[in-house]
Amino acid sequence: MYERVPGVKSEHAQYYDIGTTEVDMDSLNAFIGRKQPSCANSLQRGCNDLVIALLYAKRTAEALTLSTQLLAKYPEDYNVVITHAAALELSGRPADAIPFMKKAIGLNPDSHRGSEWIHLNLLEQRVRGTVPSDPWSLIGVDLRPDSALMAPDSVDLRQLAKQVHYQVNDRLFFTPANDPLFGALLFAYADLLELCKFRNQAKLARERAASYGFVFQWEPPAAAAPVVEVQPAPPAAVKQEPPAPAGKERTAWGEVFAWSFIGIIVLLVVGFVWRQVRTS
Repeated sequence: MYERVPGVKSEHAQYYDIGTTEVDMDSLNAFIGRKQPSCANSLQRGCNDLVIALLYAKRTAEALTLSTQLLAKYPEDYNVVITHAAALELSGRPADAIPFMKKAIGLNPDSHRGSEWIHLNLLEQRVRGTVPSDPWSLIGVDLRPDSALMAPDSVDLRQLAKQVHYQVNDRLFFTPANDPLFGALLFAYADLLELCKFRNQAKLARERAASYGFVFQWEPPAAAAPVVEVQPAPPAAVKQEPPAPAGKERTAWGEVFAWSFIGIIVLLVVGFVWRQVRTS
């Protein structure tokens, strides 16, 4: 946001270093003093520079009032929309800033080296009120799938590093000293620099991440519950009678023969007695 505002000197260091932003308050306030009367008389697109100057001067309430007026007049102007999103964010209203950030990205997706999607990720995470345990989600790619650094396939790491570099430096001036979420972005940036072989810059970025209160603790992915194979219940046992001993089978047949023989004898005796009676 600093490009067109006198009194603000921002150096985005080369070779992916973290730069500095210096504000000459005398020059900045002089610019604000010159610009305010003209914007009060005629609200023009150039008044968006006054909003930016007010934000750097920490006069966020005035900046938000003016950006709201500009948005009503120029709702499709990218610079007006993106600055209004910044004014809302710096006024402590990140949830309200998100729709305007999305609209600005739609109006000009290539602005700021095409990096505003990272700013949007920061806003959405700030609304959640938590610091992600996986800081790489802020830059859209997992660089530590298994604790060790790994370059993902089909990702231009240098191009991504340029985008994160821009966002880190652009947010630096407006970020308070203790902001673990910004520290998480710096840590992800350090990992990215490490993979790009910028090890000294990675070391410094990691130290800056710690200074903002971010402490990285790798959490392994939750292990899947073991699969327990359920064995089918065995079939109910069928009770079998033990076979009769061979001796008992012979005994049973002997009894049948003996009783048959006795029956025949009895019949013969009865028949003989009956004939004798008839003869008499």
